[in-house]
Amino acid sequence: MEWFVIFLALGVAIGPMLYLMPTDRDRHVAALRAQAKKMGYTVQLDKVLKLDPDDQERVTAGGGVRHPAVSCARYQLPLGVTLNQLAPLTLMRIPARLTLPIERLSDNWGVLLHEPAQQKGLVQWRHLPAAIAETTVVLQQLPDDVLGVHFDKRFVAAFWMEKSPTTQDHKSPPLALFWPKRKSKAAQTPADFPRLQRLDATMRALVNASKKHWGVGSE
Repeated sequence: MEWFVIFLALGVAIGPMLYLMPTDRDRHVAALRAQAKKMGYTVQLDKVLKLDPDDQERVTAGGGVRHPAVSCARYQLPLGVTLNQLAPLTLMRIPARLTLPIERLSDNWGVLLHEPAQQKGLVQWRHLPAAIAETTVVLQQLPDDVLGVHFDKRFVAAFWMEKSPTTQDHKSPPLALFWPKRKSKAAQTPADFPRLQRLDATMRALVNASKKHWGVGSE
């Protein structure tokens, strides 16, 4: 009976610790963001409006209007200069089943119609069709889980879900508490995060396109 009580007490003490242990995805995202910060990005949690909500997501039981959002991370890269002529604008990736009104700039990217600030920015972008054409082409190179890109006079920001096909969202086995796996001593590099490399290359191309069309030559 005493042993039973001891094991029960250990289970009660260890259970919460196992629950709080990071998943494979938690570790991957932490390493991904740390590497992005080394590359010059500011990373923070954010949300973007969901463009394909169904009827139940858009209306409450009492008839109120909802605006469902998707959680993601905001990867912000500074332009290095201030482009006062650049009108702030957020381009959203258009899902296969679009249920919100949007003005398409290409087959896959557009601007929300119900946001006056976005429409105001789009009017100014329309005066530079070459900027829209080059920008929408470059956007095609982003990872497919980038939901939107915001342009501002000082930075470009991508709203990224940080998906990875190689990580799973499960806890480490309990044995790891008592016999932890040996960690690799090799420092992680951008090459260890190919999707981050793809994001970075595209973001820097967007930075150069912004400078080219809104004030200064590309780097």
